[in-house]
Amino acid sequence: MKQRIYIGEASLNNLDIILQEYSAKKVFLVRGKKSYELCGAQSRLNSILKKVGVQIFEFHDFEENPKIEDLDRGLLQLRVYHPDLILAIGGGSVLDMAKLLRFFYSYSGNKIGRVFEKIENLLPLIVIPTTAGTGSEATSFAVLYKNKVKYSVSHEDILPEIAFIDPYFTYNISRYLTACTGFDALAQAIEAYWNLNATNESDVFAVKAIKLLWPNLPLAVNNPTKEVRNSMSEGAYWAGCAINITKTTAPHAFSYPFTTYYGYPHGHAVALTFPFFMEYNVGSILLKHGTIFDKMIRLMEILNITNVNECKSLLCDYIENIGLDLKLPANFDHRVILSNINVQRLSNNPVRIDGAVAKTALNTLCINCLLYTSDAADDR
Repeated sequence: MKQRIYIGEASLNNLDIILQEYSAKKVFLVRGKKSYELCGAQSRLNSILKKVGVQIFEFHDFEENPKIEDLDRGLLQLRVYHPDLILAIGGGSVLDMAKLLRFFYSYSGNKIGRVFEKIENLLPLIVIPTTAGTGSEATSFAVLYKNKVKYSVSHEDILPEIAFIDPYFTYNISRYLTACTGFDALAQAIEAYWNLNATNESDVFAVKAIKLLWPNLPLAVNNPTKEVRNSMSEGAYWAGCAINITKTTAPHAFSYPFTTYYGYPHGHAVALTFPFFMEYNVGSILLKHGTIFDKMIRLMEILNITNVNECKSLLCDYIENIGLDLKLPANFDHRVILSNINVQRLSNNPVRIDGAVAKTALNTLCINCLLYTSDAADDR
């Protein structure tokens, strides 16, 4: 399925046309809680939906990082309401929930399995991200948690038919949320570029995303303008397109237990180990030659890194500059992270990560904690 995408300020003005195109009378709206009103989505959507004259059922009774119990509860309500289409507006968790609801409304099978059977036609799905970061609007997979374990449900029919990338909703989000979601997008783009699964198409998406995100993320956090926010939203979309082909690598593989067991928001969790893996992957590959060698040289040029030995310190400084502290909690336990690394994502890394390297990554993180501390947590 080829996705229809509308990018740019005021792109959402096309929503009423799309709703009329689908002859939608009943819409199942998946949304955030407080964020729905705070980002301006409530007032803007209400005017559009009122103009079209559709009936709305709102679903927002779920936690961040969609859990299987939340999904089951939403599916019950979806089947009772029986809408003409699903509309989702919010951050990555909201979009993932909508994607899962749409998929399992039409498919049977173990929700954390890999074999699914289509039992009825898909409902149309329209998504509107309100953060610039997760890329969920562009991917054919969605995160689902069961018993604190993260699963990725993947199928071509999980990809939304239509996505509106309207940066208006990101204009007033906090510095900390901007940093978390923005760094997630940047990490996705870089990880897609060095990925074992990279293709010519994913490389085009990844480079486009990196060039938009790398220079604009510090500005979006520290000195935001509409132009900067617009670039971040577009960059996040292209990063999502890239990982839709490649999936992610080591920094994401390590991030999930930091979120599950220590409460770090996803983008912040990814940032914790990213400096180590940036230096490790680039340094290891530059000792060899071949296609991936040339790509690493180009990546360093895009990021304006002149010396591989500067990778880690440069990334640490960059992360500190956007307000994400590298301080670990007092109760941090290496074993919790090491026993919950996502092996599937780790297998996409361009350099093999064994147990010794994993321990080194966490030991390096502990050392970073002594060197890089900030008051960033106060802005959460």
